[in-house]
Amino acid sequence: MDPKLPTTFAACAAACLAAALAGCGGPAAYDAIPTHPASGQVTVNGVPAKGAIVRLYPKSPQPGAKYPLMPSGKTDEAGVFHLTTYEDADGAPAGAYTLTLEWPDPAWRPPGGGMPPPPPDRLQGRFSDPEQSQFEVRIVEGENDIQPIVLEDVPILEGSSLSE
Repeated sequence: MDPKLPTTFAACAAACLAAALAGCGGPAAYDAIPTHPASGQVTVNGVPAKGAIVRLYPKSPQPGAKYPLMPSGKTDEAGVFHLTTYEDADGAPAGAYTLTLEWPDPAWRPPGGGMPPPPPDRLQGRFSDPEQSQFEVRIVEGENDIQPIVLEDVPILEGSSLSE
């Protein structure tokens, strides 16, 4: 056996390990731009929209971002959401956004039975298209209380209810 083989193998293994670890950087691997806490509430026909998904789409390029950042949040039992961009409830970068809303119904079953598909939107996609959205939000430095999203007289998906 070549006496240099174990040394060569160890050096090669160390180089491979260093190369692999260089690609795994977690949050430090990208340039994060500052976020600002932001929260709001969603009600539909007078009921808190538990489990609704709120997404923000930037209206213009975000300074310092390499790609568009789209903060999102999911509502709790009271219909309250806290936006997340990088980590849980860290907020959103400052700027102007278009807000979309979906309200999946995990209890929905197709009329007539059968295997259910992924949960459909109780709001039937009326508020999920950023190109059609009527909701605009501006995030500023500091705490942001987003104006409540109050939807009244909105028909919901047949077979769905306003509560889980």
